[in-house]
Amino acid sequence: MNTEKATNDAERSAAAEEGTTTGAAAQPHSSWLARALNKPLAQPALELFLISLLALYFELLIIRWLSSEVRIFAYFKNMPLIASLFGLGTGLALTGSKRDFSKWFPPGLLLITVIISYAQLLNLVHVTFIDPREHYLLGWFNESAGKFLWGLAVLVGVFYLIVLPFLSLGQRLGRLLDQFEPLVAYSINVAGSLAGIALFSLVGYLSWKPHQWLILGVIPAVWFFRKSWQIVLLALTVVVACVTVQPQVLWSPYYRIHLEDWWIGADGKYPEFKYGTNINVNHDFLEGAWDNREEVLAKLSTAQRQQTYEHYTALYKLIGDKPRDILVLAAGAGNDVAMALRHGARSVDAVEIDPVIMNLGKQLNIERPYSDPRVGLIVDDGRAYLRRAERKYDLIEFAALDSHSAFSSMSSIRLDNYVYTVESFKDAIKLLKPDGIVSVVFCALRPWQAARVYKNLEIAAGYTPAGVWTRNFQSAIFFVGPGVNTIKFAGSGYVPFEKYTFQWYNSRDIPSWQSITPSTDDWPYLFLRKREVTLTYASGLLITLLIGFALIGKIFGRLAAQPTGLTMLFLGAGFMLVEVKCVSQMGLLLGTTWLVNSVTIAAVLLMILVANLIVMRTKEPNLHVCYVGVIISLLVGYFTPLSVFQSWPLIERSAAGSLVLSLPIMFAAPIFAATLRKANSPHAALGMNLLGSLIGGLLEYASMVVGLSALSLVAIALYGLAWLFTCTMPAQAKRPA
Repeated sequence: MNTEKATNDAERSAAAEEGTTTGAAAQPHSSWLARALNKPLAQPALELFLISLLALYFELLIIRWLSSEVRIFAYFKNMPLIASLFGLGTGLALTGSKRDFSKWFPPGLLLITVIISYAQLLNLVHVTFIDPREHYLLGWFNESAGKFLWGLAVLVGVFYLIVLPFLSLGQRLGRLLDQFEPLVAYSINVAGSLAGIALFSLVGYLSWKPHQWLILGVIPAVWFFRKSWQIVLLALTVVVACVTVQPQVLWSPYYRIHLEDWWIGADGKYPEFKYGTNINVNHDFLEGAWDNREEVLAKLSTAQRQQTYEHYTALYKLIGDKPRDILVLAAGAGNDVAMALRHGARSVDAVEIDPVIMNLGKQLNIERPYSDPRVGLIVDDGRAYLRRAERKYDLIEFAALDSHSAFSSMSSIRLDNYVYTVESFKDAIKLLKPDGIVSVVFCALRPWQAARVYKNLEIAAGYTPAGVWTRNFQSAIFFVGPGVNTIKFAGSGYVPFEKYTFQWYNSRDIPSWQSITPSTDDWPYLFLRKREVTLTYASGLLITLLIGFALIGKIFGRLAAQPTGLTMLFLGAGFMLVEVKCVSQMGLLLGTTWLVNSVTIAAVLLMILVANLIVMRTKEPNLHVCYVGVIISLLVGYFTPLSVFQSWPLIERSAAGSLVLSLPIMFAAPIFAATLRKANSPHAALGMNLLGSLIGGLLEYASMVVGLSALSLVAIALYGLAWLFTCTMPAQAKRPA
């Protein structure tokens, strides 16, 4: 009897290595309805749902919190995403291990909570491994070579600290998955992930703080970690977060916000002056609510006045006062709006993406511009509003849209990148009245950055823009539109911006005007000098992932080199890349808001869930047809830019664009579901798939070279490899009834 048991164990082990189902290894309860009515499985199903919810919830929590406290992760949000995927994938692979890693979630969560909570005390807030000025990282970053090495060390160290709690969750997830038929298990897993997204989106909408996020996640986690020492560590995690919380700090859907009064010091007989309140985000200055009333500024000394922001008044000194219909993009705390009202505006539409910052403007701006009946308040992404707007304007102001964060953990695109593209400026010019003006205020950290914005405007308008420097060359203001010839530059006292003089003066930074690469909707990387992924930019990713991939072969055994494992690996890589492209371009289509990001990811998971249910209730789909569908739909996306829908009405434009972006996912989801259904070891198959997602996340950086549309071609190559390994998989036994 022991010999027979050993033989059966060996057969099951071999099948698990290959990831396929055999008749002997077939699992019972294949019917979804039978499972739902099977009371002994009710608790495992609930636990699988809950652990899936917690995995997604804590993934989003750590990405959000870490990017606010350790600034470099605000620009590399995909690093904690990749770390969590790596941890979950490795944990799934170790499901059958004799070592119990699942118990290490409480200490892992405590460690990462301590690092984040005490980031300022540990001098981690401004660590970096890239040139902050070259890549437009706003803040007090140290630029010495030694600090770059320290930044790399922090990146790698934090990466693997994040891996630990997710490795724990992954192993526990794998053990629960093995109690169900693969597709039933994965459907419950996806449903739990959807709930995790919904839950974290809710706390973001309610502007809760990190200690509240943790409490909400730790309470259900106690169900899985019930030992006294685990409960103590989970409680200590919450205590650390509560002790370090700063009551005056606010949390918006995008930023950690704290306020600071700005006093301009006394100058001789001129007393000190409270200019206003600075709004600092993620530990660095962003903007403020300032007192720019001319009658107040007139009481300051020359030295004091030079410390104020002069570009607000410079605009109207040049264009003069008259009744105008004005659009302000990035209205922030209302300074531009207050200035427009003061200079005779008939109406002002104020667009601001962050609702908390807009509310601060209502409370803090001394002129109360947002309470004026002439002002319309619009909480939205600036680019999305330009596409939706139907009225015409006398003046469209691109205020300072300095973003301190990437749009999504699945994208390297920053919140403001789509606002400064050639196509965005074209959209703005179309909304001008016959004598309208577009003004763009921009503060560059490197000369080529100002040159790019200028060149984008030049291409959009079809002629050379006008421009001036504000006092002390704080910022440049560029102008295009039919009303530019009415601007009184002569005698204004402002130094003109002349492109060839500017290029000559900065020839080391700008070899020629032709060397400036314009940013477009397909290549929106405003703060990349050219189409490349620099060594310093990629070094952190490469070092981290090389260490990680060295572990894969050992952990996954033969599955990592066999057709089934490789099929799941490339399906994961292709799917992640398509999802990344979808998230990035949905930001263009509907706006780079937190809500669009959450809804897009949730919609992708919902499509996966629907595909699972369809495959469970029907005979196996023809995978070759599905692969052809994926490739054709990716080609359609490549040859159909979203701009072709620009002239369509809003609902039709959104529906058509969403269909083009999501069509590959509709074909890819059944392939994954059918392949997973054949797996005897769903935890190993899912582990390989998650590690493939890690590769897809890394390949997103290829868009910095080839553009977003060309990611479709990279995805075709990945799905082609998956198709190839699908064809070489051994014949599968008939699926058990």
